[in-house]
Amino acid sequence: MIPADAFYEWARTGKAKQPYCFEVNEGELFAFAGIWDRWKDPLGNWIKTCSILTTTPNAVTSAVHDRMPVILDPDSYDLWLDPGMQNAVAASELLGP
Repeated sequence: MIPADAFYEWARTGKAKQPYCFEVNEGELFAFAGIWDRWKDPLGNWIKTCSILTTTPNAVTSAVHDRMPVILDPDSYDLWLDPGMQNAVAASELLGP
């Protein structure tokens, strides 16, 4: 999970981009669905990386962009963080807009 209190999407008009800030529940803290990994570079150094998963936009963000970050429902935090979870269908159900 990646904590946040807002996120930006950019609408493109020609060559210009206009940022739009989106909040959840009037600026309350929430969590994006994220994945992480670590790997070794060619010199043998550990590199830690993470990514925010995206999905199709909801009704609020669709006017601005063709995607949005996956925002996890607080009731699904434990499931998302469960290292033993192997049910791909249950995990994919968490990835909607």
